Amino acid sequence: MQNLLRKALNIGLLASFSMFSATQAEAQTEKQKKRHAWLQPDIKYLDQRSFSLGVTYGMSDLWADVGTKSAVDHYLNGDYWSNLKGMGGIYVKYTHVPGLALRLGVSNGTLYANDKWNQNASQQSKNVTDDPVQRYLRNLDVKTNIWESTLMFEISPFQLFGNWEFGRRAKARFQPYLLAGFGGIYFNPRGSLIDFENDTKRWVDLRPLATEGQNFDKAGYPEAYSRYSLIVPAGIGFRVDVGRGLSIGMEYVMRYTFTDYLDDVSGQYIDPLRFDIAYLNEGYKAYEAKRMADRTGEITPGKQRTPGEYRGDPTTKDLYSTISVNFYWKLFKRDRPWW
Repeated sequence: MQNLLRKALNIGLLASFSMFSATQAEAQTEKQKKRHAWLQPDIKYLDQRSFSLGVTYGMSDLWADVGTKSAVDHYLNGDYWSNLKGMGGIYVKYTHVPGLALRLGVSNGTLYANDKWNQNASQQSKNVTDDPVQRYLRNLDVKTNIWESTLMFEISPFQLFGNWEFGRRAKARFQPYLLAGFGGIYFNPRGSLIDFENDTKRWVDLRPLATEGQNFDKAGYPEAYSRYSLIVPAGIGFRVDVGRGLSIGMEYVMRYTFTDYLDDVSGQYIDPLRFDIAYLNEGYKAYEAKRMADRTGEITPGKQRTPGEYRGDPTTKDLYSTISVNFYWKLFKRDRPWW
């Protein structure tokens, strides 16, 4: 009788232990699944037909006549990083099918460039006519406030061309994407006017000064440029879904513009006497215009540019770019895919 009771007790203990072990293993497996859930593809991370709200912010770069021609010289100098400028915006995104969306956005920011960024390259140049030398001696700087409105297509290839139901890449949280579209900008370039006596600097609006003789009453002078321009943006990015509704990522967007005056530089130097004639009753404006039109003398004392000499390159249009962090929130999240 005792043997039977002992056997029954052992069997009961063994069964209990087995059930406990199975329960623990199941709990551990479930815990691991939850811990690594963000790696697992899921239908809910597909961009289904819905609206989203997004926010972007990052650093902005001007690629124009003022500044450097080389991206290496642009980024590898202390003045650039000590005068880093930014651009941010908001947008509404409409997803039509997974991987294809339309973004309508508004952004504001500042673009900055300085010819002094060419100092190191100019010191290594062997000829005074080399581009870095000429840019450095020109000695211009610009800080441009810019408002931007864009309409862009966002294409996520893994989703648009993938299998929505069974494809792992299409349902993955990490998604690269492409951007392209069109838009418009309003811009206002400003230059720094230095008071050497008081060792102070202030920023002045450049367009009203007509630094290249815009609209002057003489044949051969250019027309006043518009502060508005069309743009064509294009870029690349990636995003990661960190929840059912929130996504974060980064994107690089380059904008091709239809103006050559984001930095107020395009054409030729003019005779300084023309400023005195144009602003006959505005003596201080004539002084500012002459100072901002030709700043070579600040680098090489006594040096003055010859009228007709090119200040910039009128054959190319200006560009600007941003490297931004991107957040967006899906307003409507479906439990089941619409398709």
